[in-house]
Amino acid sequence: MRISPFSSSSLLNRTMLFLLAFLFTLVLQLGIARYQTRYIILPQQSRTEQIRLVSQFLNDVEDSLQTLARFRWDYGDVEELVELVGANQQSSAQLLDRMDMQLGSVSEEQYLLASASSTTFDTFSVLIGQILELLETGRNDEAAALYYDRAEPCGGYLRLYTQQLLECSIRDSQSTYLQLSARSEQLGKIQAVVVGICILSGALMMASLLTLVHSIREMAAASLSISAGNLDIPDVDPSRPDEIGQMARAFNEMKRSMKRQVQTLEEKNEMQRALYKKENEALELQNLMEQEKMQKLRSQINPHFLFNTLNVILYTAQQEGAVRTQSLLTSLSHLFRYALGSNSTLTPLAREVKIVDEFYNLYKVRFGDRVNLRWDLPPEIDLTETLAPSFLIQPLVENAFRHGLAPKEAGGTVWVRLRAEGELLCIDVEDDGAGMSAEALDALQKSLGRAPDTGSHIGLHNVCARVRLLGPEYGASVQSGPGQGTRVSLRLPLLQQTEEDSDD
Repeated sequence: MRISPFSSSSLLNRTMLFLLAFLFTLVLQLGIARYQTRYIILPQQSRTEQIRLVSQFLNDVEDSLQTLARFRWDYGDVEELVELVGANQQSSAQLLDRMDMQLGSVSEEQYLLASASSTTFDTFSVLIGQILELLETGRNDEAAALYYDRAEPCGGYLRLYTQQLLECSIRDSQSTYLQLSARSEQLGKIQAVVVGICILSGALMMASLLTLVHSIREMAAASLSISAGNLDIPDVDPSRPDEIGQMARAFNEMKRSMKRQVQTLEEKNEMQRALYKKENEALELQNLMEQEKMQKLRSQINPHFLFNTLNVILYTAQQEGAVRTQSLLTSLSHLFRYALGSNSTLTPLAREVKIVDEFYNLYKVRFGDRVNLRWDLPPEIDLTETLAPSFLIQPLVENAFRHGLAPKEAGGTVWVRLRAEGELLCIDVEDDGAGMSAEALDALQKSLGRAPDTGSHIGLHNVCARVRLLGPEYGASVQSGPGQGTRVSLRLPLLQQTEEDSDD
């Protein structure tokens, strides 16, 4: 079927014409609204604000005059008078500064009255200042004379000028309001016509678009059915003699082609699923065999058997008089016995300190003077009474020796510092070793949120994970830099051993 260029072109032209008409009337409406705001609403608001300022200024002047009139010059409270009159004068000055009485924005009469009010207020303010100064120096009689002779008449003139200014502002505002209201009414009529044209052009444009949308909705519904896997739906009506008809025919052909491809893919997928199932079964069988093999290897090593064997070797060293070997085996025995304990139990800090010293004795034999351990134990922390999770400090010290001092040719020192901060027990393990780059430190800090079963820094990961289990307010942090060493800081609850714990 041939597509009529006239029909498709006229439909497009009508749609574009209605769209342009709609946009033009919309822009015109926005321009009218902006003009109305700028030249009608804002001037009315400005006039109203001007009247409010003049009225407030008159009220402040009246308050100052009434306060001075009520004041007892022989025994009145001078401080209260100074505070009240000073506040009124300051407020009046601010209101006077905010009044826009420039010639051109107000009538000539308002301008003259505002100038008279401003000049009189300046004189009145000077007189009030002199009166308050005389009162503060105790010269009440002179202050009273100055008030009755000069300030009171000046205040009367100021009240009169301000009242006349207020009345003039109200009259001018009423006249301006009538003019602006007439102009606003004219603009309202114009707006009504513009809105009518806008609505008409919008309705015509929508009517043109609906003729296009109807067929598109049919294709959209068909597309949803196809996306849901239904490729057997009827064809979309291709009888329209325009672009929509052409799209419908192309859509129907695409649906039929897709159906053929889906059938081919389903056959291939079925074969791949069968192959994938067989591969998974083979992998699962291989993993099961590996797990059984690993379990057998692990079951061959009994920790208690190793511990008993270690005690036999220690006894043999005692019999042979190998003092150094006996000392190393004793340290290893203590360390092994402590490691067999549960990491979830609490233990006195004294045991933690002792086991770290035992570990240091073993490390010292291997590296000699290249490694040193220093303790900073404040007297306010009772190591025998303060509790902490077991096996907490030793992994950090081991990390410091292995990753901090071992790569450094000259070796170094590890410091272990304990301190109490309120309800917190803070433990710092710091070394002056090789340190870490910024990238390595960032990767380590990101990985501390998870505890891997294998990999480097496993001890640090396990310690951080155990500290997090104590509560959300506790945790660990790491600071390091290339050649600047590394510091690991722990924040734990400060727990004291009770009598029941001691008895246990």
